[in-house]
Amino acid sequence: MARREVQPGQKYQQAESSSVWEVMDLTKDGEGIAHARLLRVGDPTAVKMISVSALKDPRLYRLVGE
Repeated sequence: MARREVQPGQKYQQAESSSVWEVMDLTKDGEGIAHARLLRVGDPTAVKMISVSALKDPRLYRLVGE
């Protein structure tokens, strides 16, 4: 089954955690690897950036709220 493309506004739950993260925006690094900037829902001070491939890995994150 093909996975959806990652888009701003989507929410993902981190595996083995109750933390939910919202995709704020997408960018590519100098090597052309796509990354997503995430904001933890309920804590606007918690921000992180991870590769889109890691975000799409069901062992690490799952899409929620759609």
